Amino acid sequence: MDHWHVTLEGFPADSGDVFTKNGEVIGTYTCDENDYCEFTPNGASKPVVSGIHVGPFCAVIAKWHETQPA
Repeated sequence: MDHWHVTLEGFPADSGDVFTKNGEVIGTYTCDENDYCEFTPNGASKPVVSGIHVGPFCAVIAKWHETQPA
């Protein structure tokens, strides 16, 4: 089973780009001092995914991405 969902550039940095397995930048992430992270897709003005554990956070971003029109 493949557990790699997306890449958070520079994590554990405070922010960075979010990449798919194919290298596509789909948005940005931010994390606070408690590792509470938020994902904002390209072109959006507010986050669509939030979470405190990075693994599940990345999995939810990947699921969100799968539901987006091509």
